[in-house]
This record gives sequence, structure tokens and C-alpha cells, in this order.
Amino acid sequence: MRVLFVVWPMAAHLYPIVPLARALQAAGHETRVASHPALVDTVTAAGLTAVPVGTAETMPVLSEVGGYVLPEEERDRLAKAWAVTDADAHAWFMFSYFALAGTRIFHTPGDGPDAAVAGTDELVALARAWRPDLVLWDMWPAAAVAARVTGAAHARYLWGPDYCGWARQRYQRQGGEEGTGYPEPLAEAVSRAALRHGVTVDDELLLGQLTLDPTPTALRLATPASTVSMRRVPYTGADTVPEWLHQGAGRPRVAVSLGMSGREYATDAALVTKLLAMVDGLDVDVVATFDAAQLAGQRVPENVRVFDYVPFNQLLPTCSAVVHHGGSGTVMAAVAHRVPQLIAADGLESATYAPYVTGGGAGLTFDHRTQSAEEMRRRLLRLLGEPSFRAGAEALYARWLAMPSPREVVPVLEELARGRGRDV
Repeated sequence: MRVLFVVWPMAAHLYPIVPLARALQAAGHETRVASHPALVDTVTAAGLTAVPVGTAETMPVLSEVGGYVLPEEERDRLAKAWAVTDADAHAWFMFSYFALAGTRIFHTPGDGPDAAVAGTDELVALARAWRPDLVLWDMWPAAAVAARVTGAAHARYLWGPDYCGWARQRYQRQGGEEGTGYPEPLAEAVSRAALRHGVTVDDELLLGQLTLDPTPTALRLATPASTVSMRRVPYTGADTVPEWLHQGAGRPRVAVSLGMSGREYATDAALVTKLLAMVDGLDVDVVATFDAAQLAGQRVPENVRVFDYVPFNQLLPTCSAVVHHGGSGTVMAAVAHRVPQLIAADGLESATYAPYVTGGGAGLTFDHRTQSAEEMRRRLLRLLGEPSFRAGAEALYARWLAMPSPREVVPVLEELARGRGRDV
């Protein structure tokens, strides 16, 4: 069968689907990856076939996504209408601030005479020309529009908890527009793209006929989506293994990373300063993945090697601990490689993932805003010195390994496509 992936244009959204794309190819299926032209080189570097959606001139620039965030006062009004509580605050923030903006940027009508929606027409045209049997997408429901127009099956794949599914269910439980007094933001974001192609906005369009969920069961949110678990197999790019990495350091190695996505928006100067001070003078080999902007004005200790990027699949197997920002990709890569974790308490996704790691005995948190470098160092030394953290990392690894692999999910996707009446 033909499988079209539609990927929100960041490497952090592409990398989780690479193992699935390869599993589909190994099963004899043809795959293509459609995304913003800005992601094309990253797609082809992963060994996948790229199809640009629109052009650099017609598609919004990713750095402008902040302009698609709902104003704070509007988000506050919606939160009150939806009866969002303190327990819901993080899920609401992730949906209303990040997930919704990420959807709106590629579903907002332009200013032209026909009010074209950037990317939607191109996706529909691509689906009509290539005739995929299955469309897989993340924060781009226009892919579901294209699937419905052409009769293809379609499914979402998640990069973390299902914030959009949670929000839709919360809205419906509050009585919809009649109960809240507001139209649903997610449906409203997609409505013009759907209307343009004669497609009805419903649960299936917004949440897929199926949802592939890599999130550990304990972290999942209530959602009306039909969900299939799939192990998040870490892929973080390919590169030549440097000689120093496979030779080892003769002492414990610690990875320090603040993720790929955050670099687009902030340098985290104060946090970088604290992290470098934390490891200064320790008898450990530190590999820090900081870019030039993050290192501006910083003093790098002698025991720290700094690289703009090192694939975690190469680095983490050599590490005794990893210090990071709490992002889902980094957390699950560390779980897959059985590495204890020291997680920043104020990271964007830390409220979700840090309790999972610490509750499993596989790590600790730190707060650079309130703790000294010395206190942070003590926590790192505990990770390195207490065997219980390695045992906790092994336990989380066992849970991760028990989830279905991408290869095991392929028959589920074949059956989904077969149910749409196409040959598979």
C-alpha cells in the first residue's frame, strides 16, 4: 500500500515516525513524507522520500507560530467556560498555547480573493495525484481532509499526551457551544480548510480514524480517540561515530541537553550557566549539546565537551546519567537506553514526564531558579552513585519494551487501510 506521512515541520515531530516508516517499508509498502519545504532536507537525511507542501513563499514561516497563539485573555475566558481546574492546568496550557497554535498556523485562510488555506489545497492535490491508501498525520488535520476527499484511511500519531483529544472531550462534556458559550477552538481552526473541500468537521476528522499513541499508559489523558499503543523507538538522526565516543572516557559520562526545539525560541542563558557550574570540577566526562547562541558569554569547564548536536542513539549508551529539560523525546530516549535522568522542574513538558521518571525511581528533578549549583551537583552525584536509580531505569525500560513495536503495529494499519476498500 501507499502511505503518506504528513509531518508538522520540526525534526522533533519527524524523528518519532522514522522507525514506523521503515517498518512499513520493510513490510513492502511505499512511503512518502509531506511537510513544509523547510523540513525537506531533514526528511531526506533520514532516508525517506520527501514531498514539499507548497513553497517557501506560500507557506507560513515556522518562526511565526507565536502569532497564532490565542490571546491570553481569550484563553482565560475559555478556561473558565470549560471549568479548567488546577489539576487540568498543564493539559489546558499545552493545548491552548502550543497544540492549538501549531494547528492554526497551517489552517488559517490567506488574504487572497479565494481565501486559500496554506497547505490544504496542496495536500488534497497530492493525495489526488498519488492516491495513498493510508495517511498518517500529527498536528495537521488538513491531511485528514485530503484523506477523506480521496477515500484514503487516515490515522494520527502522537508525540506526547493527546492534548487535542483531551480538549475535544472536555469541550463536549461541558455541553459544547451551548454549554460553554464558545465555538470549539480546535474545530474552528480546521473548519475553513474542511469547508473549502466539502468535508464535515467531526471526531474522525480532528482525531483520526485511529490514533497511534507512544505515551506510557500512566501518562495518558482521557480522550474519545480510538487508540493503539506503539513503542516510541528513539531515532535522533544519523552521523559518523566520533573516535572519542566509542573509545570511552575512563570515568562516568554525563550528557547534558536542552533539546532541539527550544533553541528556536530561547537560549536559556541562566539555565546553561547553572548547568555548567554544576559539573565544573567533577570527575566526570560531560558532553553538552549547546549551540552557539546558548554558549554566548559562557565559560565552559575543562571537563565539558560541547557539540551543537550529537545523536542520542550514539551518545546515551555511553552515559551514566543525562541532564535535560524534560521533553518527551529526551525522556523516552533515556528510558530506551536505561539511563538515569536529572530533569529541570520548569521544562515545558516536565509536569508530565518528570513525575513518571521520579515515580519510577529512575531520576530526580532540579530547579535552577531556586537551587544553587552545589545542590544541583549533589543531585547529580546521587544519580551517579546510588544503584537504585539504575534499577529504576531498568524498570522503566522493561515497561517501554512491553509496548508494541512499530513493526507490530503495521498489521493494524494494513487492516485500517483494507477497511477503506483499497488493495493493500
